[in-house]
Amino acid sequence: MDALSRLFHSLHVESALCTRFEASAPWGHRVAHRGPIKFVLIVAGSCWLRTRALPEPRLLGAHDLFLVLDGEPYVLSDSLDSATVDCTDLEDRRDGYLIRYGGGGARSTLVSVAFDVDPTEGEPLLVALPRFIHLRIDQNRSHGLQSLIELLRLEVCSSEIGSIPIIRRLAEALFISAVRAYLQTGEGPRRGVLAAIADTRLARPLGDMHEDLARGWTIDDLARSARMSRSAFAERFRSTVGQTPLEYLTRIRMDRARGLLREGVPIAEVAHRVGYDSAISFTRAFRRVTGGTPGAYQRRPESGARPQDAHEKESRRPSS
Repeated sequence: MDALSRLFHSLHVESALCTRFEASAPWGHRVAHRGPIKFVLIVAGSCWLRTRALPEPRLLGAHDLFLVLDGEPYVLSDSLDSATVDCTDLEDRRDGYLIRYGGGGARSTLVSVAFDVDPTEGEPLLVALPRFIHLRIDQNRSHGLQSLIELLRLEVCSSEIGSIPIIRRLAEALFISAVRAYLQTGEGPRRGVLAAIADTRLARPLGDMHEDLARGWTIDDLARSARMSRSAFAERFRSTVGQTPLEYLTRIRMDRARGLLREGVPIAEVAHRVGYDSAISFTRAFRRVTGGTPGAYQRRPESGARPQDAHEKESRRPSS
């Protein structure tokens, strides 16, 4: 499994709230939630987007898609002169997935999806992504994305039974496809783990580390995987990712370890799965990275630690 697939695999969606906005001019709303991930798809019509991530307002049309992370605020409106309301003030208009509002003029349809994810296991991917991504879905190149968009649109616009789990999985697949499309645009990040994934020399050793955390990796092993000299690989990795290869390896080991601890896996087994010879050496590394011991982390109520056969944690509903 490649490194990007591993990052996606670690992203556990706990809940997702989907909203279809049927807005008629004049209209406008502001969003300033604190959810980890949110994306908005323009299904029909057009609107202006304003966000701190853009130097000036941007006009979006049908099949434009944008993602915001970590509560990055934004404003959508039919024109730059239209009054805006806080998105939470529209919740009393909600009818299932649908919120209909505006002045009765030209219509626009938007679909937004807010994800609530496991913050620890999703951290490697969330840290790697920019706070804002805008994609124009090209009809000639983005067939997979277009298919997912159409399936999501049809499901959100229907009222059939069993739609909630379908929408959740379609939204998750659309998010993953959008990030992959972003990396393929040539406008992706110049630094960080996603930049390394896009680097033909660094992608293979990254994938190797993610694939086999239990292996006792050395710089020489990873340099051979990259087909580079030891010094050239170490410098290229550090300058691209912002960490040395072994610092990065320790981080992803600890990310995985925290997920296993929350599942109630015994500490000795966690140590073995993430590449440590003993629970003592693992505990020492865990304390150095997190500031606490694995046992204390596993006992915290908020860690969610539980036996692996226990019932699934109740989903939390994110804000719209």
